[in-house]
Amino acid sequence: MKERTLDDLIREQTDDFDSVLENEELELQEEDSRKIVWQAKDFSIREFASMLQDGDLDLQPEYQRKYVATPKIASKLIESVIMDVPIPVIYLAEEQDGTYSVIDGQQRLTSFLSFINGKYPSGDTFKLTGLKVYTELNRKKFTELDREYQNKIRKTTLHTIVIKKESNEDVKFEIFERLNTGSIKLNEDEIRNTVYRGNYIKLLSELEENETFHNVVQKDNYKKRMIYRGMILRFFALSEKSHLNYQPSMKQFCNKELRDNRFLSDDKAKEYRNRFNDCIDLVKVVFGETAFRRYIPSDKEREQGNWTTTRINMALYDIQLCGFVNYSKNEILRNADYIREAMIELMINNKEFIESILIQTSNKDVLKKRFNIWLEKLDEIVGYNGYEQRTFSYQVKKELFDKNPICAISKQRILSIEDSEVDHILPFSKGGKTEMDNAQLVLRYFNRAKNNNENYQ
Repeated sequence: MKERTLDDLIREQTDDFDSVLENEELELQEEDSRKIVWQAKDFSIREFASMLQDGDLDLQPEYQRKYVATPKIASKLIESVIMDVPIPVIYLAEEQDGTYSVIDGQQRLTSFLSFINGKYPSGDTFKLTGLKVYTELNRKKFTELDREYQNKIRKTTLHTIVIKKESNEDVKFEIFERLNTGSIKLNEDEIRNTVYRGNYIKLLSELEENETFHNVVQKDNYKKRMIYRGMILRFFALSEKSHLNYQPSMKQFCNKELRDNRFLSDDKAKEYRNRFNDCIDLVKVVFGETAFRRYIPSDKEREQGNWTTTRINMALYDIQLCGFVNYSKNEILRNADYIREAMIELMINNKEFIESILIQTSNKDVLKKRFNIWLEKLDEIVGYNGYEQRTFSYQVKKELFDKNPICAISKQRILSIEDSEVDHILPFSKGGKTEMDNAQLVLRYFNRAKNNNENYQ
């Protein structure tokens, strides 16, 4: 067993150390907290199989990504063993009970052990396929191989690094982030789900299956790579600790939330579950398919705005989801149209808000600024009836749009209802009433130019 600093281990395991440090965010203050305890140890594939059978090896825990190696890739791994091709290092984490969890190398180990056992994790029969060198072994199962090959596979030694349970967990997180060497690198959320196992992880695993959340985010690859879990954790961190207590980086802020509540009680899990389910339901109703997406307004008279529908803006994700935490469903639902219109208005006309969702979004002051702007707007809408008195309802806008989608000022055709506003013909500030007789549909660009000037042309 050896004791090394983080840098010692990294330097010994990679020739590209400088590139790994380009986006360094680890902030550990005490020298002792930088220490890791690790052990280099070689296990044969036979030993790994025995450990798995005895329950000492957690090969594919629920927090790990699914087995994704294709039959050809898995078969070529077996062929590599027969050919004595070096296999990349396996990384294990020692748990408090002395068992091991696979941090990196899960795809490789699963392939080796599945072949010996005769079946893939899916239950399909594992037969070698696509071999280029030992072509005579194609279509054979492990039990059909000559004993020479069977022994070769069982006795092959895999170099392994065990991160001991005494290691600091923040450093362990950083190691797993830097040193996984599989063909598909672990991302931040896959690492987090490995390091901080417990009830919280189980809750995130459950909530990532929420159909409404998936329908809003619409990112299959996010779900597959556990990014959904990270997004939900981010919501809990900001809503539980409050945006006022946010300290960068966002990664460590979320890690602290997960670490502090790692073994959360059933009552706390229920509270979190209800909070998330209620808020995502409201987001779906209020913002629909444009939730967490940015609206880009036109800056030229001859163009119209558009939604960035394929890209999630995490700054908008934060405020839209967290913004509903302290309101009842009834309060939000009866103001849904006004809230949706207010969000679009901020993305078009409020320079501070626009910058806060685009520039240095994880900066503490920037994050607080966008939260404050949005929460003040929500409070204005939900808590002040005067907002409704000076703002036309969505029903009025839709009625005007369906009747004649032409801008009353520019006479241009309005292609999308989101690109329009209902304008007071006689400005509200000059006594104009919020009534259909004083309403006209206009492009947002021209309404901004008109401002309070009823003689604008």
